[in-house]
Amino acid sequence: MEDLYFISESTRIIFGLVKLEGRQQLDFLGIDFEHYSDKKLAEKWYTETKRKIVGSKHPKLEIAFENLEKLYKGMIGK
Repeated sequence: MEDLYFISESTRIIFGLVKLEGRQQLDFLGIDFEHYSDKKLAEKWYTETKRKIVGSKHPKLEIAFENLEKLYKGMIGK
């Protein structure tokens, strides 16, 4: 299905990482309880998400990376 709101998947992900918080952010990024209880699933999500935004020219990319790291560390308990 064509995304009518975001020009690319990377901009959609960056939006979720930068503009949303709490439950809205988790739902938007496809994160659920399993990500917090299964470190392999958390690592897979982190790796795939990072791969999708690396190389983006988006002006908020650095903030997105910082928030991605925070989410991942929360999942793995660091």
